[in-house]
Amino acid sequence: MSDLVVSGASVIHGSTLAVDDVSMTIRSGELVAVLGPSGCGKTSLLLAIAGLLPVREGSIAIGSRELSRPGRVVPPEKRGIGWVPQEASLFPHLSVAENIGFAVPRGRGRAARIRELAELVGLGALTNRAPNQLSGGQAQRVALARALAPRPEVLLLDEPFAALDTQLRTGLRREVAELLRAQGTTSILVTHDQEEALTLADRVAVLRDGHLEQFGTPEEIYQQPASDWVARFVGDVVELDGAWRGGRVTCALGAVEAAAVGFTPADGDTVRLMLRPEWIVPRPDLLAHAAAGADARVASISYAGHDAMLSCDLTAGLTVRMRMAAVDLPAVGEDLRLAVQRPGLAYPVPA
Repeated sequence: MSDLVVSGASVIHGSTLAVDDVSMTIRSGELVAVLGPSGCGKTSLLLAIAGLLPVREGSIAIGSRELSRPGRVVPPEKRGIGWVPQEASLFPHLSVAENIGFAVPRGRGRAARIRELAELVGLGALTNRAPNQLSGGQAQRVALARALAPRPEVLLLDEPFAALDTQLRTGLRREVAELLRAQGTTSILVTHDQEEALTLADRVAVLRDGHLEQFGTPEEIYQQPASDWVARFVGDVVELDGAWRGGRVTCALGAVEAAAVGFTPADGDTVRLMLRPEWIVPRPDLLAHAAAGADARVASISYAGHDAMLSCDLTAGLTVRMRMAAVDLPAVGEDLRLAVQRPGLAYPVPA
């Protein structure tokens, strides 16, 4: 197996520049999520990798085998790339086994390969069923088995769980990720679901308006976003303006340690401090220390079972949100002393 290398790729979809100078290397056996809002170029990038759209600039290769460059496109069927669409798109007149077998070369061992794939996706007992006798999750398993049948070098998954209900989607996507890793299949998952990308992928590529904003591990994307846009897109943020001084931002939550992202502020500059709500914590031990943290009163609580989001009014007249485990929650109206438990992120204040 070889790495998939996208080098400076630009792709036109219709009359739109859908992908603009994107470069990334997806390592053999890696599961990468391509994450972004609707219209950001995710599917166009997938279509270019599959050979269904040409590149205007740059190249796409698997190892030393070049698949796309301007004026040259290896046909989709000769790329060694599998595709799992958003809808299962099974042949309605074929059984489960026949749908899987559609992509299995004819010859000796074909029946054994079909049985192997059906067992692999947990459908060994359902091979004789018709597609209209399957649940949505079962149909997607058949589509996955069919895509894996020719042993592709790379598997592309275009929002394959989007049409499923929440409970089924959560369980199936975890099973699929485990299966792909066990098979050592290099995989690219397109999604607009931040939780899906962060929980499933080895690395995440964040696209915005055709540009690659950041490519890193889920932890890097969430904890160290490369821009304020990425910070907002991948999760909840608390934003406070404050004065930069020696690696700290003095704001309504006190003097908060921070890292400047993408610029070098001078002491006294006004910056935009961004925090994840779970970085803000109640610190009763600081109640007697006026210089540390900030006084607050719980205004409301949004309970979510495993955790809760609290809106807290600061004495400075601002409201901040904090996320905490849903055990021993304070009461609405209770006074707290809040502090920030890890360095925040400082960005330029928008003009």
